[in-house]
Amino acid sequence: MRTISSRSFTFAAIALLAFGVSAAAQDKSSIAPLSAPEVRQLVASALPADQLQLSAHFAALADRYTAQAKIHTSMAQQPVGNASRNLNSGLSAHCKKLAELNTEAVSTLRELQNHYRQLAAGKASVGPVAGAGFEAGAGAAKPTEKDMVRLAASAKTPADHQDLEAYFLALSKDYTAATTEHTAMAQAYRGLPRSPNAGMAAHCDRLARLSGEAATEAAAAAGLHHEMVAGSR
Repeated sequence: MRTISSRSFTFAAIALLAFGVSAAAQDKSSIAPLSAPEVRQLVASALPADQLQLSAHFAALADRYTAQAKIHTSMAQQPVGNASRNLNSGLSAHCKKLAELNTEAVSTLRELQNHYRQLAAGKASVGPVAGAGFEAGAGAAKPTEKDMVRLAASAKTPADHQDLEAYFLALSKDYTAATTEHTAMAQAYRGLPRSPNAGMAAHCDRLARLSGEAATEAAAAAGLHHEMVAGSR
């Protein structure tokens, strides 16, 4: 098993952050990247068809990072409104660094693209060490409802249960955030003088309670999958 370096995880972090910059840039590739569970499943496969899918996936990611690099390079060259010279200089430096990281990621992704294409053709190939983070799912598309239902129905390996655990933990986090938001809105309505606001406060209280219960249930489901990780090893 290949050791995943801290350098690889740096790329993974950049992968997740950079994708939020431009939806337009994401449309540059005609092939949508796979989801993280799909990537991990295909990496574990030795079938040529699966390896070709991975090659296409990494090509799509490389196209997106190339677009991100162009965006950040352009942003580095543009002054920001009436910002001070020091602020503009700092922002430019950050954008240049992002462009460099994007470009470095593109290089790694092109190596992965070629690596899996070679494997699919039956040729010997060694993947880049820096690519381990991407092989683990960095930069991949968010799993769809269909993906998660299919995974829940077929989960057997520790990796499967880890994916489901992560899904339910994220769901619990979202519900917890909603609980906080609805609680704050209920308090705000109670602070207003008009009588109809009492009814709105009650509705927000109910939404807060339902969100809180959903957060608890999602966290419990995550805990069960955490236990299954250990049990399936």
